[in-house]
Amino acid sequence: MNLSRRTFVRTFLFNAAWMTGLGRMHRLPLLGELSPSPDGNQGVLNVRPEDYKTLQEAGGSVRLGFNPIRSNHQPDGTLHPILINRLEDDSLIVLSAECPHASCAVRTFSKSSNTHSCPCHSSRFRLDGSRISGPSPFGLDRLDSEICPDGSLNVLVPRLKFSITSKVVDLGVFKRLQIDFAARRKVDYRVVFKAESNREWQSVMFADSESGPMSNSVITGGGVFKSVYVEPPSDHGMFAVQIDSKEL
Repeated sequence: MNLSRRTFVRTFLFNAAWMTGLGRMHRLPLLGELSPSPDGNQGVLNVRPEDYKTLQEAGGSVRLGFNPIRSNHQPDGTLHPILINRLEDDSLIVLSAECPHASCAVRTFSKSSNTHSCPCHSSRFRLDGSRISGPSPFGLDRLDSEICPDGSLNVLVPRLKFSITSKVVDLGVFKRLQIDFAARRKVDYRVVFKAESNREWQSVMFADSESGPMSNSVITGGGVFKSVYVEPPSDHGMFAVQIDSKEL
């Protein structure tokens, strides 16, 4: 199936491709669709603003996250959500949803109160993230972002980067590609494939052991390295690992 750009982090696409011929399989170096940022700790999130109805007018706000939020408003994992807001001049701004006071997840912008509010200690912030009142010592951090030629939005997200390695596993009657990566706790990952660089990514099934069934579509991280095993849908192309992002 085609993957909606709304729900996936299109980043950290790894350095391996399939190429089969004469009974052999090779691994080729490739650059993914989006590269990690020069900052070794950041990753690139690609979002299509038109997918979110609330972002079509000034004051619109969405909150996107990668791991769940606990009942105490703290992330259940290592990644804080982000806020994307439509300003009065029709531009977009991206903010960290981490409250500077006690790291609670700040709510989306409310047009009725004209603020972002922190549910823990009632700090309040303007649409642009600047502080209004409350115990927070300063405003919300602004994240670097840029509009792409296709109208989508690239956002540099702190602590989002991860690295991937791969190798071919020869099982005799068939071969698989083993993909290894550090999977963050409570974050969902998928494996995708495309035969050509100008094609859309397609979700593919994978196994969680060398010879296991290709029956998995999502894997949830536990804070340790994960290995998944894939087979090529065609005789050439590239695989990638993508993170699920969700509107929270």
